[in-house]
Amino acid sequence: MDRDDLSAKFWLTPVALARNFGFTAVELRKLQSLVEQHRHGLLEEWSEHFGIESCISVPLAWYPKLLRATEELRKNWKIAGGGYGIHWPDVDEDLSTEGLLRGAPAPQHSGRV
Repeated sequence: MDRDDLSAKFWLTPVALARNFGFTAVELRKLQSLVEQHRHGLLEEWSEHFGIESCISVPLAWYPKLLRATEELRKNWKIAGGGYGIHWPDVDEDLSTEGLLRGAPAPQHSGRV
């Protein structure tokens, strides 16, 4: 769920908050209540739309290296680690499928060694 610069992700089975970027606790309770009320319909629509296969979508802003890369560089990717990740050789970026499934943004680096 997105609003302006805010974003929240909920798992549907069971309903649980996966990630929150900026929503207040009060807003999250309202959003979770909406998800719980409409869970069955959301799952039905997901299954109908995607069928057996599904799609993972995450904000590009979560991955600064990819955000800064040109579209042409982002299009050059390969499955890595036997299917456990994605590698962009021209960008020197690797993302794990586990992290993508969890909706995990890239780790923040302090720049210190």
